[in-house]
Amino acid sequence: MEHRKYVIIGNSYAGVFAIEAIRRHDKEGDITVVSRETYHAYARAAIHEYMDGIIGDSQMYYRDRDFYERHRVTTILGRAVTGIEPRENKVVLDNRQKVGFDRLMISTGGIPITPPIEGSAGPGMFTFTTWDDAKILRDWVKKQKEPRAVVIGGGLIGLQCAEGLKHMGVDVTIVELADYVLVKALDQLAAHRVQKWLEKNGLKIITGSTVESVNRVKGVVTGVKLKNGEKLKCNTVVLSIGVRPNTGFTEGSGIKLSRGILVDNGMQTNIEGIFAAGDVAEAEDFLRKRQDVIPIIPVATMQGKIAGSNMTGKKRAYPGGLPQNAFQFFGKNTVSIGNVIYIDKNDGFEEIIRDEGDVYKKAVLQYGKLVGILSMNYITRIGIYNSIIRARMDISGIKDKILSDNFGFLDLPEGFRDEMLTKPG
Repeated sequence: MEHRKYVIIGNSYAGVFAIEAIRRHDKEGDITVVSRETYHAYARAAIHEYMDGIIGDSQMYYRDRDFYERHRVTTILGRAVTGIEPRENKVVLDNRQKVGFDRLMISTGGIPITPPIEGSAGPGMFTFTTWDDAKILRDWVKKQKEPRAVVIGGGLIGLQCAEGLKHMGVDVTIVELADYVLVKALDQLAAHRVQKWLEKNGLKIITGSTVESVNRVKGVVTGVKLKNGEKLKCNTVVLSIGVRPNTGFTEGSGIKLSRGILVDNGMQTNIEGIFAAGDVAEAEDFLRKRQDVIPIIPVATMQGKIAGSNMTGKKRAYPGGLPQNAFQFFGKNTVSIGNVIYIDKNDGFEEIIRDEGDVYKKAVLQYGKLVGILSMNYITRIGIYNSIIRARMDISGIKDKILSDNFGFLDLPEGFRDEMLTKPG
């Protein structure tokens, strides 16, 4: 194998799994990682638990501290990429340094959406997607005599931030534009139950409205005004309405974009030798068979593995991304996989529901095939459900068992069981 220079932009899940895939197939090539953040690879999904003190610094890292050394990776941390020069095979950093590559992977993730809101510029206004965001917000809250926060956005990040703030003793109100929280992850019934649980644990939630303006007195946040006219007192505002792929530095490079960076089933962009993975990439959706950005960790890790392999010349095809959400609020767990929201009986959809006490489970079938699973407070067998969805197997014959406590591996056809046990991950 020719001696190659691999450059990876971004140091989160896709980047880490790409490094491991590259080293699996190429022991000698040079690997350089460039990241605007200064940290060793850390768990972004845990920043709310770091903020409220449940976990400490050392628990934020999901790879050993000698990870880069063992994989012989050169790191350039604390530097942002400002441009890509495909003809020269170089990336340009914010200090004007240029780094050459033979194979490049872009895994720069997403950046918070920050719509213009009157009065939002100035202290007391925060976003919540990075470790530094969590540190800055934590330090700010600790300085407030009576900390009172408004979190704009009732998606997963917003709710995790709100829970973290509540654990810190903050009076928190969540403002969500949709009619219920977690609108992209859960059906309405499940979302309402999550909302009731959050409210029972002290969070206030307002749906069907959003923040129109942030009020300040001599520059200090004193409250917000909602579009429905309601006014809320607060000294802290967290903007958490979503993220968009971080692609600004690709301008002028010729790399094709839609919502994110368009890639083929090898995670390669329209420019040979340049790949993309993770929250910045727009790849095939497994169920809908169309290009989409699916900003979740399981998709980022799979894409990173496949991009890393293909960068070395070891061909692997991306099977398509599957939406998956797993979260816990105040000790109660919920998991959703695939399509649990869009149900059209005219298009062959069928719901199977089990609703008993605290346990709520729903399976969604389309023309006899499992396409979605939702489970609240009972999260066993999730791996089996995931495999069934991926297999596109007709489960009409076992659909009455699928949500029962006794459903398991032995209920599946023998050929499928054999495939599950022998197929490499």
